Amino acid sequence: MAISGQTDTAALVAMLNERAAVNVRLALLADAQQWRLHHGHVTLDDDTSVKERAWRYSTACFRELRLPGPTVAALLRGDEQDVHGLQVVSPSPPASSASTYRLRGQEEWDRVTTPWPRTEWTISRDTNTPQPGHDLLVGDGPSFLNFDQALSAFLHQRPNDSSAGRADLWRIVLPQRAGWLEQITIGPDLLTAVVDGEVLDGAVLELSWAAGNQNHPVDGAGTYSFQLPHGLAHDSLLMLRREHQWLDWRSFPAPTYGRARDASVVWEQPGPELDLLLSNGEGQHLECKREVPEGESRKKMLKTVAAFASQDGGTILIGVGDDLQTVGLPEGANVDKQELQVVGMIRDSVEPAPPYELRVIDHDGRKVLAIEVSGGGQMYAYRDGQRAEFYVRVGPNTVLARHHEIASGFRQAPTGTTF
Repeated sequence: MAISGQTDTAALVAMLNERAAVNVRLALLADAQQWRLHHGHVTLDDDTSVKERAWRYSTACFRELRLPGPTVAALLRGDEQDVHGLQVVSPSPPASSASTYRLRGQEEWDRVTTPWPRTEWTISRDTNTPQPGHDLLVGDGPSFLNFDQALSAFLHQRPNDSSAGRADLWRIVLPQRAGWLEQITIGPDLLTAVVDGEVLDGAVLELSWAAGNQNHPVDGAGTYSFQLPHGLAHDSLLMLRREHQWLDWRSFPAPTYGRARDASVVWEQPGPELDLLLSNGEGQHLECKREVPEGESRKKMLKTVAAFASQDGGTILIGVGDDLQTVGLPEGANVDKQELQVVGMIRDSVEPAPPYELRVIDHDGRKVLAIEVSGGGQMYAYRDGQRAEFYVRVGPNTVLARHHEIASGFRQAPTGTTF
């Protein structure tokens, strides 16, 4: 989870003024003889060069380049600046403060993930600022259906979704490469961490849990291990720190429910992972089925898939009883065939296609099928014939969504979503 706070905009201006150059991505809108800033993304990274890009259309322009720090500081103050022949103006006076987030390595925040920790500052755009139109963009750059699609492709090289039209006027990123956890491998009786970084002198690697902790001095980049005689304890925390300041960390309350899996954490044996997943029981993000359901039970499961996707994700485990005991898929069952059966059920009954992954977990010689559903940032419908129904998760129950929940979901939906 991001650690958040506030920073005076004047402090950010001063920080930019002190830098010879910074990497910048600008999204601009045509405004009379000028270009109005719609979004500015600044990376305070002296070590990374930038490959310049320029997409220019009659109503919009996207530029990626390296600029002097004082030039970007002036833009942040709201002063008009010449940016390689473009007269760029701010749409409104700058806000007095910026939202501040300090993120660990491998933490996704607004579609960005880095191996190392980072600090991000965001300044919101005035809500009264005119928004970009929805005209086709054709010009000196790739063609797009509209501005939002171009912005998402330019910033993230990914298709448009609801976050592309975010309200950030500025986003400033400071990579923090003093030290980070490159990879963590969790086995039944051993945790191994690969540490990397540029300033690791005096760092300590600490594994802590409710009943105690272990410390391991770090003498440079390399591999460090912790014995786990009783396995990984629930709510364990692995932290790389120097005195009272953390450099990077990972927590293990349970595997992440249905969201993108942390690429830096490897479960050497999936059994302990399943135990952690089941430790909190069925609830907001977890539902268990003894076998691939039929009839009314199938409908209930598919409604839950739609609910998970409409909110912030969840996992359905097939091969686990109501008492949370692992029974596994039926003996002799063709696992591939059961996976295809689940894929077909979801394809035929949930619209639009929800974001999910199927995974087979081996546990004590039994196979469990996990349906890991990610939150899709919009509403997903369970289709029953010609009728589309919308559901949400309330604790361990899947219930019909209320009108305001459906309306809120559609306000977040990407352009072009239909049912």
